[in-house]
Amino acid sequence: MANYVVGFAFNEDKTRVVLIEKQRPSWQKGKLNGIGGKVEEKESIKMTMEREFFEETGLLIPKDQWERFVKIGDNNHYGTMVHFYRAFTNRIEEVKSTTDERIMVLVVKGLQHYDMENVIPNLSWLIPLALDASSFSDDIYFFPRLR
Repeated sequence: MANYVVGFAFNEDKTRVVLIEKQRPSWQKGKLNGIGGKVEEKESIKMTMEREFFEETGLLIPKDQWERFVKIGDNNHYGTMVHFYRAFTNRIEEVKSTTDERIMVLVVKGLQHYDMENVIPNLSWLIPLALDASSFSDDIYFFPRLR
């Protein structure tokens, strides 16, 4: 099974979020998404979240500050599991683009007015879920295919 992480870093008053304008994979090109990537061999899932966020934004948020709020996988031969995390920090304005993928700090409420063709569709419910602490569980939600 392939494991991936996606993280949403918010400011402490939960009004702003860090997103990335993806260039890869092709089905995400030009769209906003959370920060993340593939879990490497011999790496814990939380270590991956810390590493990916630092590599893509230049901001180190230690792994113990990342909280998983949902896992989403498929129940067929693709064998993919995506672990979604959230973190809160007063340092999100320190993020910067460190690759060819642009990093942005956006107003959470403003996302609903953003051109939704340029946003990964599941962000419309993943970001509110990340902000709703009462929704946290270790449940796994299965979908036929993630794309």
